[in-house]
Amino acid sequence: MAFGDALDNLRNWADALSDRERRLLSIMAAVFVAIGFVVPMYLGISSISDIETENAEIAQVLQDIRRSEPRLRQEKAERAAVKRLYNRKAPSLGGFLEERAQQYGVTGLGVTDQPELDIGAYSRRSVRVSLPVVELRPLIEMLADIENSSYPISIERIQMTGGRMRTGYTVKLGVNAYDREAPVSAEQE
Repeated sequence: MAFGDALDNLRNWADALSDRERRLLSIMAAVFVAIGFVVPMYLGISSISDIETENAEIAQVLQDIRRSEPRLRQEKAERAAVKRLYNRKAPSLGGFLEERAQQYGVTGLGVTDQPELDIGAYSRRSVRVSLPVVELRPLIEMLADIENSSYPISIERIQMTGGRMRTGYTVKLGVNAYDREAPVSAEQE
């Protein structure tokens, strides 16, 4: 009964409205119905658009990963080559350098050992080399051979003086050899 009374009260209220009020009430109802349809549709379309944008970004990242795969393989191979390089302990630097100098006809090699230095899991042995008079071509060939050897050896510094009017160059070198103290574990790789 209470529902019927409420319905009768609503009907009496609606009958008491003027035409203008009825027209405004129907426009307001149409606006609410339109909002009821448009807002959920907008939210759905917006979320679909966001998902499509996110998918496009993910596809771009995957494409970037695929494109960088050869570079990553190359970097991995280079790291493995460096690890293999440190598997061989470098020979005595003085003897190694004298052998290389002799091979390229460089004479008058003066070698001075420097103190050994520990750098984390590696130790660095250094020598200072002086060459009183050397021609440029044999020097460059010797330096390239030292740098490209299968040992972890690097040329730290080169100081050259002379040239032009003299028969050769006076050269001072700093050469380093690196030794791994402990084997590399799988975790450090």
